[in-house]
Amino acid sequence: MPETLPCISYETRSQWLLQRISILRGNPNFVAAAVEYAQGIVRIFEGKYMANKVIANVARHVICSSILALHFNEKHHGASVSHLQHITSASGLCSPNTTAATINFLERIGAVTRVRDESDHRNHLILPSDRLILHTRSIVGVALSAADKLFPLRHYQQLMESADDFIERYFAASLHSLLNLNTLISSFHGSRLFADSDSGSILLCKLMSLKQPFADTATVVLPFDDIGQLYGVSRTHIRRLMKKAEGEGFVRLLENGGRKVEILPPLNDVFENMVASHVAREQFNIHLANEDYDLLPMDRCALRRRGEDVVTSFHFDPVTVSTEESRGLFIR
Repeated sequence: MPETLPCISYETRSQWLLQRISILRGNPNFVAAAVEYAQGIVRIFEGKYMANKVIANVARHVICSSILALHFNEKHHGASVSHLQHITSASGLCSPNTTAATINFLERIGAVTRVRDESDHRNHLILPSDRLILHTRSIVGVALSAADKLFPLRHYQQLMESADDFIERYFAASLHSLLNLNTLISSFHGSRLFADSDSGSILLCKLMSLKQPFADTATVVLPFDDIGQLYGVSRTHIRRLMKKAEGEGFVRLLENGGRKVEILPPLNDVFENMVASHVAREQFNIHLANEDYDLLPMDRCALRRRGEDVVTSFHFDPVTVSTEESRGLFIR
């Protein structure tokens, strides 16, 4: 992978996030938190065509988040096109040409700007606009709201707003867990169907926000024409996505045009995994930005601090972790 943390490898981070997802879904308040997450995403994106296009699928989401991470990370002097291409290619998300085309699109709609790299005048750096920062922060806020519902003693949203530079430290730290996003999506059946489709994850949230909480099955009204206009996608695109979802056993289309859609139990699983993945990532990012290293996983490795070898190791203890309200995994 393009980058990893000292003593927290890509593989260790992946294991920690997957275990964290299981822990979150076992929380008695998770269903209510997931409903709140869906409603929050709907509020952010409904009727905002350009906002949908900025983070239309997982590849664009990674590109936008990488731009923010590289811009605020002191170890880097900004995001170059080649660096972003390296990240998306190594993550298996999209080709270098698609990454470059996405950056061009983001520039056209004012989400990013290009400036000459003062350290190398042959290159340009991709800078996030205030609009992109605020938009991404609002999405993070939805996940943190769900996290606060699960772990009210942690006050995640309050921590995000506690210092002027914390959001910058958060964005700088977010690149590490972002590199695990493709692994998380691939780990859960059906997740990629919605993650790869333009506005697929947003449409999933809209669908789930319409159903009754705690119900395994539900029939909701989802007119493709009206929904398409709200999210800036065509009726054909939505129908194609829903037909694929029907083929996977996630929904049953009861009427032509999507006027009625029956949500089946497997779709609940896809949705809950998506919510838990986002909340787990935000927990990791928050703890990393806040330097709460006792809440993060560690590989067995040697660290040189002040000339001394300090050995730490990563260890799973499902019983301890599942009964602990808000700690992740401990340094053993």
